Amino acid sequence: MDPLLMKVVKASELVSKAFQAQAGVVQAIAQCKKPTPNELPALVAPVAEHMQAATALIEGRRSAVFNHQKAVAESLHALSWMVYTGPNCGVSLPAQHVEESWQSAEFFANKVMMEFRNSDSRHVDWVKALKQVFQHLKAYVKQHHPAGPAWNANGIPFKDCKSDSPGAAAPSPAPASAPKTQPAAAPSRGGPAAPPPPPPGSLFQPKAPSGPTPSAASTSSSSMSAVFSELNKGNTVTSGLKKVTDDMKSKNRADRSGAVPSSTPSATKPSTSAAGKAAVPTSAPPRTELVLGRKWCVENHTGNRSLILDQTDAKQSVYIFNCSNCTVQVQGKVNAITLDSCSRTGLVFRDLVSSCEVVNCSSVEVQSTGVMPTIAIDKTDGIVVCSLLTLV
Repeated sequence: MDPLLMKVVKASELVSKAFQAQAGVVQAIAQCKKPTPNELPALVAPVAEHMQAATALIEGRRSAVFNHQKAVAESLHALSWMVYTGPNCGVSLPAQHVEESWQSAEFFANKVMMEFRNSDSRHVDWVKALKQVFQHLKAYVKQHHPAGPAWNANGIPFKDCKSDSPGAAAPSPAPASAPKTQPAAAPSRGGPAAPPPPPPGSLFQPKAPSGPTPSAASTSSSSMSAVFSELNKGNTVTSGLKKVTDDMKSKNRADRSGAVPSSTPSATKPSTSAAGKAAVPTSAPPRTELVLGRKWCVENHTGNRSLILDQTDAKQSVYIFNCSNCTVQVQGKVNAITLDSCSRTGLVFRDLVSSCEVVNCSSVEVQSTGVMPTIAIDKTDGIVVCSLLTLV
């Protein structure tokens, strides 16, 4: 086989292996309860390994099939939809994330089609097949995981299913002779495509008529007859209403604060205190970690003046969220930095490939000691920007 085609086959095998590893993760999503943030990286580690292997193909000297390899490396970022945990996790919603990842890969896929459209149709068919794979992935996550991975709330604990490898085969389904009195066991042990059935007595299942139904119907009929008879009275229908005197009108009230006094203060006091306790937000634990080798997440730190990211490269981005009274130093060159919902926080970095974004912050300082192509500031109250070298 042609050596160039061998390289394309190698990149295609990485796509196949990554999707096989993803199937194990989807199986765990269908069977297990939602894992903790510390357990999730171990689950998606096999997928991340294949993504990093695809990225390694484009490092170093460019080959003749660089556009093929680049299209694979960029498109495999779509598989990180499985780490979506909420609006502030740094990843878009699954369907949107898959679409964004393919748009990045489509630039290089179009280059392949332009290069080989008149010489070798096999490369054109390869691009079409790759695009179709991620179109199907987008349709799948949009249907089954629109708001993030749909973990099985009634499934087994994650620690019990973590022993199976992500690429392991699914457990055998229940035998046909299993009793029908346990319908809830099928969703937790079956595949991810079938949603759990509605419980007995659901609103979607018709109920058999019970004994008092005729009497209830007659009661409803008599009630409606009473309503129509009252309406037929004409103007006298309002004769039974209580008249509102001048002293009852709000404009004539001595106390116009709008507060309604409670007649039973002892009964309402416990509920008020309970509501106050429920309204107190719980603080998330501090977090500093590299997600899938592509994004540094620095979150929920308070009073930490020695946050240093020194193991970075130009393909990684940094997302700093909900930090207060902190100083974050980014050493080396990174792709982009986002500072979100932070207060009294300082950011120091060297070089950027794309941009620095500051949003929903107050009293922050941003300092660049190298090249900063672009800075975007939105919904921020009080910011100091300092560029020691140049702003290109």
